[in-house]
Amino acid sequence: MIRYVLLILGFMAIICQHYIIPIPAPLQAYLFFTGIILLGIPHGAADLLVAGSNAGASEKKFSKLRFLIAYIGLLTAFAAVLYFFPLAGNLLFILFAAYHFGETDLYQFKTNSVLGKLFVTSYGLVILSVILLNHFEEVKPLFLQFEAGKNNLQFISWIDEHRYMLMSFFGLAFFASTFIYLLNNQTVGSLGKGQFLVRFACLLFILFSMPMLIGFTFYFIAWHSILSLKNIVGYLRKDQQCSPLSITKQILLYSGLAMAGIALFGLTGFMFVSNGAAMSYLFLGLAVLTAPHMLVMHDMYNHIRINKMAT
Repeated sequence: MIRYVLLILGFMAIICQHYIIPIPAPLQAYLFFTGIILLGIPHGAADLLVAGSNAGASEKKFSKLRFLIAYIGLLTAFAAVLYFFPLAGNLLFILFAAYHFGETDLYQFKTNSVLGKLFVTSYGLVILSVILLNHFEEVKPLFLQFEAGKNNLQFISWIDEHRYMLMSFFGLAFFASTFIYLLNNQTVGSLGKGQFLVRFACLLFILFSMPMLIGFTFYFIAWHSILSLKNIVGYLRKDQQCSPLSITKQILLYSGLAMAGIALFGLTGFMFVSNGAAMSYLFLGLAVLTAPHMLVMHDMYNHIRINKMAT
């Protein structure tokens, strides 16, 4: 039900953008930053709660201290990869994000096999290609604010020149992997094959028709974060018998701590120099957080699929 409400809101945004009044750039940035605070950070701040529930589901002991050390260690390691090997780091980030987005949207499917992982990753790559490559003229300046972006200008220009070829490749890869996956998995749970494809086509149309920042805001915040929080709350309630109010209080606490850390980072003087710089560093922060967050959520979705198969 939530997905259909979001799709309706997406089509309403398209009508507003193209036929009533375009959404001004400052308002786009405001919606993006507000969404990050209200939904983006909270859905990531739940990782500690989810990890504890994952450990309980696996009948393992859980230490918050050990988890935080491992989480921050992985975050730091990926930040180092981005710093020292920016090209490889960004490509890894795209793959991590694609897999995470795909796994979240397709968690009802059995995707533990190699074919299932290809299906999930190709789904996420299509989403990202429509958001980023279709609006690469808006993405390119964000890369060029970093020294690494300027050093890899030739590669960035190559992407700009061949972006529609890349989009076509990702689209063909998705349809090929989807066809083979559905052919080998006749039962897809309660979600019909036709229903899934129609809904995905509607989502792509919305992302294709909107400016990059609004499209990313719609998908990452209005779609991905809301659906993730819904899945997280359902998972925590089932495994820990927590009330929604208790879960909400804990997520708000960890969100506040995360935002305080971001604020301290920003106050070092280089993050909030301008809106453009803030946007670039915020995307960089999302990239750094993707690796540890994806692993926690991957474990959660594995347990959800196992529980579903057991019932």
